[in-house]
Amino acid sequence: MTYDYDVVVIGGGPAGSVLGSLLAQAGHSALILERDIHPRDHVGESFTPSSNVIWERIGFLAKMEEAGFVHKPGAPWTAPRAPVGQFFAIHLTEFPIPGSPIPYTFNVERDVFDTMLIRHAHELGAKVLQGVGATKVLFEGERATGVTVKVAEGWERDVTARFVVDATGRRSILANQLGLRRNDPEFNQFAIWSWFRGVEPIAEGYEGYQGLHFLGLEQAWAWQIPIRHGLCSVGVVAKKPHFAKSGRTHQEFFDSLISRNRSLAHLMRSAERVKPWWIEGDYSYKIVRLSGPGWLMVGDALRFVDPIFSTGVDVASYSAMHAHQAISDVLGGRATEAEAFAAWERRVTDGVDAWYDLISIFYKLQNLFTAFAVRKRFRENVVRIIQGNLYIPETVQRAREMIEVMEEAYVKVMADPNNLLRVGALDPEVAA
Repeated sequence: MTYDYDVVVIGGGPAGSVLGSLLAQAGHSALILERDIHPRDHVGESFTPSSNVIWERIGFLAKMEEAGFVHKPGAPWTAPRAPVGQFFAIHLTEFPIPGSPIPYTFNVERDVFDTMLIRHAHELGAKVLQGVGATKVLFEGERATGVTVKVAEGWERDVTARFVVDATGRRSILANQLGLRRNDPEFNQFAIWSWFRGVEPIAEGYEGYQGLHFLGLEQAWAWQIPIRHGLCSVGVVAKKPHFAKSGRTHQEFFDSLISRNRSLAHLMRSAERVKPWWIEGDYSYKIVRLSGPGWLMVGDALRFVDPIFSTGVDVASYSAMHAHQAISDVLGGRATEAEAFAAWERRVTDGVDAWYDLISIFYKLQNLFTAFAVRKRFRENVVRIIQGNLYIPETVQRAREMIEVMEEAYVKVMADPNNLLRVGALDPEVAA
């Protein structure tokens, strides 16, 4: 069979653009189909430094520096009842960042960043079509052979490829077509965020740091991400029933959660909102199968858990890089498709499952996070995890060690109904 392309990538976010860039660099023909037209708004403004390796590999890191994106050297966090000005912090330079040519990562405006990245993929040789979406993946038997593309209203055409990659983010077009998507009841989360002017940094010298603020409520926290031009992305995350039962407007609910943390309320006392509210709910899910004959999924299309550790672009870039390696091995005759895709799926699943388990135990033991982070025994593990890239054995092993110790601590805490380390134990509103 003659194909139009080696690979059709559905979706032009970070996962699709990284994959298209790598395929083009390797001399493979790649088509990126993006339903929207960049620029478009997107959550996920803060990155992990592990992705620097990939930005450098595709020749994009210099463009990020030229754009003037905010440098993120670490992440401080505050407790809800701590005095204003008291915080703990992780500095990314405490331990070398494997493979990274720079000692920091970035906070970005995603509309700007994503536009730059998809243009970069095009400059490297990937064909990019924006405003053109795939309506379905084509199959011959169990094998994916291409996509049906909606060119305009009432006008569709089929495009064939040796491989089809779903990079459609939380739309998960292929998983939904095949019935592989399962919502995650454990993370029934709800997020509200916007951009503000006049948000103070957590302390002098911490202007680029991403703030994490605990709110003393089950699975609730807030982010503070400084971006360019004096702006700051601030968002709150809580379990969806908390919002549903509150009877409050989005503004009222946001304000009520901000007020639960003394430091954050102080930092935002003069803040002015400059963008509309963005709302997300029911965003956590898993896909029960990530690859098959002629197809793969990358980025949010294969799973999304929670934004607590800024892992979205980390998962996107690394799943795309390893997908490129698997596809290139097949196209180059270095491995069979079954071998290459199985190895890719194991690697990605190990990493994403580790993120899931870490986030799960973190939410159970928010009050113990500081205790683990400041102890010398666990400090390197915590920093390495915050640096990202849970797709290499060493980092996965560190994550698993942390999970095991924290699970043991969780059992002890929950065995005592009066233990003050329970989330909300000191809050009458929550304890009731």
